[in-house]
Amino acid sequence: MARNKPTRGAGYGPATSGGSPNAPVQQAGAGRPLKPSVLGQVVRSFRYWKLCPLFFAVFYLALAPVFAQVSKEYQLKAVFLWRLAQFTQWPSNAFEDASSPIFICVLGENPFGDALDEAVRGETAHARKFVVRHYRTVQEIKTCHILYISGSAARQIKEIIAALRGRSILTVSDIEGFTLSHDGMVRFLTEQNKIKLRVNVKAATAARLALDPRLLRAAEIVRDQ
Repeated sequence: MARNKPTRGAGYGPATSGGSPNAPVQQAGAGRPLKPSVLGQVVRSFRYWKLCPLFFAVFYLALAPVFAQVSKEYQLKAVFLWRLAQFTQWPSNAFEDASSPIFICVLGENPFGDALDEAVRGETAHARKFVVRHYRTVQEIKTCHILYISGSAARQIKEIIAALRGRSILTVSDIEGFTLSHDGMVRFLTEQNKIKLRVNVKAATAARLALDPRLLRAAEIVRDQ
């Protein structure tokens, strides 16, 4: 019987500061005043850190400062969510028009506090702005492009994924077995004080989403065997 098995992609770990990055991080919103919030320091660190081949291949949690009551882990994951949009292509009918924003949604309890709103403020991907929405149930979700499924929804994960089937929504979570057993698309893995990504390409393709090869090279890929 076929089983999904993750395979490790290339490019783990940051490049040295003296070399040029393989995939430069876009300096979105360059020229505007620096954010006064502490989280702004985290966002800027992602812009200027040279990671190979992709900024979020592996990132040390110790690099994030303390922001209010939100853990370092979720400060970084907030940035990861909107940066995932830069490496994802949606079908044209996923948006009303060329100026429609990208909706990042959180389903269940919100572990980000204000960190996600702070992280996307003034940022863009594919020339689209971001809008953050929070939902208690999957039935409430109307327009959504990236959906973070909180650990509080773990018991309903099968029902949630089934309800989303056929919709072009990039699903993201930390839930155990999310990409291996539940057909989730991106799982955040925290190992030895690092955040990594595990990606289920088959699930993303079934939702008509195209993932950038640079993202796939930097992630653990779930493959059928």
